[in-house]
Amino acid sequence: PIQHYIRPYLKQLFLLCRPVNFPIVALFHVLGVQQAAHLWQTTSASSASPSLLLPLLKHPSILMVLLSLLLVTSTSMITNDYYDARNGVDSTSNDTDNENEHYHPLAQGEVPFSVTKTFDSYLYAILLLSSAFVPGVFSRLMVLGGAIITYLYTVHLKPRTWIKNLSCAALVAMSPVTSGLAAWHVLCDGAFLKSLGSGVGLGDAATISSFSILKSPLSFLVVALFAGIMSREILMDITDCEGDAQAGIETVPVRYGKGVASRVALGCSFISAMSACGASLIPWIPRLVEGGEPLRNLIAMPSISSITTLLTKTQARRALLSVAGSGMLLQRTYSVWKTKGEDANLCERAIRESLISVLLVLASFL
Repeated sequence: PIQHYIRPYLKQLFLLCRPVNFPIVALFHVLGVQQAAHLWQTTSASSASPSLLLPLLKHPSILMVLLSLLLVTSTSMITNDYYDARNGVDSTSNDTDNENEHYHPLAQGEVPFSVTKTFDSYLYAILLLSSAFVPGVFSRLMVLGGAIITYLYTVHLKPRTWIKNLSCAALVAMSPVTSGLAAWHVLCDGAFLKSLGSGVGLGDAATISSFSILKSPLSFLVVALFAGIMSREILMDITDCEGDAQAGIETVPVRYGKGVASRVALGCSFISAMSACGASLIPWIPRLVEGGEPLRNLIAMPSISSITTLLTKTQARRALLSVAGSGMLLQRTYSVWKTKGEDANLCERAIRESLISVLLVLASFL
């Protein structure tokens, strides 16, 4: 029976899904929904409308969007590991103390290839079913397109220099856009707003194109995510340079060298930092130019009470989070660049800590 065929390997199969990525995917989703809800409330005629974020997140259609995004991430990870192990890119190491050695249950023979392929096909089937309940044509097409591109990435795009990095970064960056478009479609449905009670109506927002959410801070987030993921992907290629070279995969470090790859990663990190900080710092520019209290507070020696007051302000908190997150990313990629990508431990540390940087940057948009 199928359950006896897969059940003994559920732990290994779950780890193949890379569950460490799930919280970040969920945060992408929440940010997209939050930006759509915020834009709706700022353009709606009803200024006294209640918060829409929590009701939207609990809406069944929006939950299906989250499930679809998690499935796209999981299937891409399993498919990638399947083909890497089959083609010999992932291999076991006799040095068990090597901290850079990733967990590869397929390459280590802990999970049969046939079981992994069957499990992956089940997840793809569930993904196709859940995508049917994703609200909005564009968001549904983005989910299906993401699933198709992740497969094409592994089988066809991965051996191509630059294309595989660009496709991976674009998929991650468009995740909040998918959730934002889906949330906007739900908001345009009068039934959802009526279920929230009186005081909530369609107003002027219903006449606005759903792609107007790209005029919100979401556009800064998309650029920051795209450049940040590009930097992280190239750093991962640096650590996998030897294995990719043996497998005939011409990544950026394989084709141009680790030094060039480290410079590209640093440049992408700089673009990501500028975009992340831009969303939170631009609203401060007019106030600083005009002078007044905000400028005097920056020049004067801050006290504990003034710092506490500053942290309670949304704009200031967003600015601090964006600067801290992007600063961490820049500092780590700069360290890799100084060694021209030759220090594998430093690359691995930069890759691990980039997740913390991404979380801080994402939190700055909330």
